[in-house]
Amino acid sequence: MTVASWERGEKLQRFSLPALIALAWTVLLGFGLVWDIPFGVVGEWVWSKRHIFPFALPTLLLTFATLAFLFALAARFSPSIGGCVALLVVALLFRFSFAMLTPMQPASAFWALTIASPVATTFFTEARQVEREELSHYLRHYHKMLPQKPFHAATHPPGLPLTFAILRAIARHPLLQRWAPLDDVTLAGIRQLWRKVLPLPDPKQDTQILADWELKAAWWGAFFCVLAGCVAFALWGWLLWQRAPEGFKGVAVVLAATTPALLWWQPSVDSLHLLVVVITFASALRWQRHPCWTWATMTGLLGGLALWLAFKNALPLAALFLWLLWGIWAGSGHFHPDLSSKAMGVCLLQWIWMVALLACPFLLAWLFFGFQPVATLLTANAAHHAQAGAHARSYLLWLFVNPLDFAMGLGGAWLGLTVVFLCHWWRKERFRPSLTLCTLAVLLALNVSGIVRGEVARLWMPFIPLLTLETVTVADKALTGQPKFAALLPAALQGIMAVALHLRLEFLRPW
Repeated sequence: MTVASWERGEKLQRFSLPALIALAWTVLLGFGLVWDIPFGVVGEWVWSKRHIFPFALPTLLLTFATLAFLFALAARFSPSIGGCVALLVVALLFRFSFAMLTPMQPASAFWALTIASPVATTFFTEARQVEREELSHYLRHYHKMLPQKPFHAATHPPGLPLTFAILRAIARHPLLQRWAPLDDVTLAGIRQLWRKVLPLPDPKQDTQILADWELKAAWWGAFFCVLAGCVAFALWGWLLWQRAPEGFKGVAVVLAATTPALLWWQPSVDSLHLLVVVITFASALRWQRHPCWTWATMTGLLGGLALWLAFKNALPLAALFLWLLWGIWAGSGHFHPDLSSKAMGVCLLQWIWMVALLACPFLLAWLFFGFQPVATLLTANAAHHAQAGAHARSYLLWLFVNPLDFAMGLGGAWLGLTVVFLCHWWRKERFRPSLTLCTLAVLLALNVSGIVRGEVARLWMPFIPLLTLETVTVADKALTGQPKFAALLPAALQGIMAVALHLRLEFLRPW
């Protein structure tokens, strides 16, 4: 065997690892769908299967057409800013067509119900309470009223209800009311479904059913969530494009566009959590490269906003700040090994300042409105323990099922690249600060704690950008010398499986 043929075989072997992992994971998920294997733990919690095929054919064709166009463009991609923008635009078209792929037609009705439902999220209906009370009274007594609040809203800080109160006020404008794609027939259909699913004790009292303007405002809320998810994807895709090696930049953007979890929950509040975490992440990266008090302040304030929306966002933030601290401790606050002791000290002070600023929204709410953050956290944690049902689910089973569920939302291509990166880090960069390692450590601790048992494909979605940013840096070692088709194959498998799972499992439903 010649040296050249051996090198070609070595390159093929390197490429085969992420590709084969993506292929194997796709096959396993495909078998699970065909054989009706439960996605979860039977008797405790599973992703429900669709027993009919309710999707509109034109929307389905549009989704596959935009996905095919995305791969065709990536195959001819040139590593330039113009090429990156073109890929991002087509990827956004794919995301919008995917978001229109709903089991209820028109899709606008499904979007509105997703936000307005008094069962699925309840943050929109909880915003009614903000409108009935003064802001100071609402925040001052928030911890006392939390146990009486509806499902989901009882486990969160007041950030989301206040956000939807603002959205309701904006969407009440006559112009936006007129532009909402909900006609009288659609509104009547929503009410009919509402009464069927949630029978009212007194048909003459329809106070639980939202008015026309509220249903239209709910659609605008869903549209805002879709836009938030698009902005989060575009920012994450841009960060991947900057980090990826020259021949992998286009593929990295396509991988981001086909990440299953980021597609399944677009018109939901999960997109808002994803956005604030990604923006905080981008600000932290900026500080890591150019440490200064301005970016440290921005990062801390953005992280505080993420916590104000949901206490669970503390977990991806923990992975992010752990990585930044690891970099400082290793003497490379912005990955310069010759960082002086004085510069390290300044970086450490800025890191402490960032962590302190995470409490800023809660501190301001306490100072100006009498909000009680500690009491709210304790009450919300008790409500989460009761609602999540973790105490009634098998710890050992979910210890293994949770990672599988998260891998389903992560996608086979990212799963393969993560394995490649971990092998590379262990062989070549052991003990070098790694965001992927920090994210996996937090996820492992969270899984072992048993706090969450089920539905982690959705709940752990904000971890995905943190987990995957570094994995694209080793793509040149896995894909050097491979044709463009071979590089895009894992992404194609990931995108097709994301659509297939969406068609067969009810990831998002209003009731």
